[in-house]
Amino acid sequence: MRNSLRLAAVGIAIGAASLATSAQAAASATATATAEVLSSLTLTVDAGSQLDFGQIAANTGGTVTVNADSTVSTTGALVSTGTRAPVSLTVTGSKGALVAVTLPAAAVNLTRGGGTETMSLGGFNSSPNGSFQLDTVTGQSSFTVGGTLTVGSNQTPGTYSGTFAVSVEYQ
Repeated sequence: MRNSLRLAAVGIAIGAASLATSAQAAASATATATAEVLSSLTLTVDAGSQLDFGQIAANTGGTVTVNADSTVSTTGALVSTGTRAPVSLTVTGSKGALVAVTLPAAAVNLTRGGGTETMSLGGFNSSPNGSFQLDTVTGQSSFTVGGTLTVGSNQTPGTYSGTFAVSVEYQ
């Protein structure tokens, strides 16, 4: 029994010594955490701006593309003339932040005023394309959006209109 007590006492002494050694080898530090809350984004269509395909003589149909960089092209035997321009939008948010534009993945229909006839608008593109930085002083930046309009052969004359969604988000 005495040997058991001696062994227990030796075990306790060794355990206490190892705890003392561990405590002397430990260190601690205090870290800092930060977070920046960004301003809510606003997106507006610039006054008087719209995606404009001008006047089109359909003939045998085709497409009219008004790109975000203001270049225009056509396919098929149609004639496209007049004012053709991409729509211009302004995004406002936190100064210097990165934002990305999201355009419709699917085509939308433009419908003839007073009628049911439609034309398909798709192939949306933006300039700048992808992500871009908001101004470091004003927190604003402008971008443009273009697309491709598909015009049917002998398309019914009239003014066609419709809407499409554009969104922006922080990157």
